[in-house]
Amino acid sequence: MTFLVERLASLRRYLDHLGELRPRVDSVAALRRDLSLHNDVLFSLLSVCQLVIDIAGELSTRRGLGFDDYTQAVRNLTAWEGIPGSVVEELERLPGFRNVLIHEYVALDLERVLDALDRLAPIEEFARAVAALESES
Repeated sequence: MTFLVERLASLRRYLDHLGELRPRVDSVAALRRDLSLHNDVLFSLLSVCQLVIDIAGELSTRRGLGFDDYTQAVRNLTAWEGIPGSVVEELERLPGFRNVLIHEYVALDLERVLDALDRLAPIEEFARAVAALESES
């Protein structure tokens, strides 16, 4: 399996898992009440962020597009016609959110977590677009 195929499979797995978890996360209180759910959601969101970053970095490298940070790697995705600019704009927030999940987990605003759970559609669209690009090559 190639790097992208492996990362896309993992991304699909975490997105599906978050979709299964979402009905159990009806409020911030649910995340506070259930530590296992809290940890599962946060780790899955962190994994999704990192997988998008990894894929963006790989695609940037394939095109010879440099990047000094993860956000630039995501911005480089505009070089692919199959990835809509509106999707790239949504994905640009993921490196920052990843950093919050890693470094601010104790004081994390759980409303941001709920918001993230409701904003997975652009990541789904990104995954489909990259899978289509990969199948063409």
